[in-house]
Amino acid sequence: MAVKTICLCARVCVCVQSSPYLEIRQPPDDETVHSGNGRYEGYCVELSDQLFGVKLGMNYELRLVADKKYGGRLDNGTWDGMVGELTNHVC
Repeated sequence: MAVKTICLCARVCVCVQSSPYLEIRQPPDDETVHSGNGRYEGYCVELSDQLFGVKLGMNYELRLVADKKYGGRLDNGTWDGMVGELTNHVC
């Protein structure tokens, strides 16, 4: 199974929402809505926390890719999805 997150030197992890790797956290009724990386849960969140937060001591931001795609080459030679955000320096 492929990893569902691409991490960049700029400390932004671009993600595609895909259970159980990354999901939007649904707080119970008595809890406030989370912000920042606390909005998400799943394997990639836990892995990122351990790798970047604990092992490397880095701050980072998890962000969902705008078009919700992993990335595919378009007819004009550019890319969409996570790959496109990397190659176009969007994130």
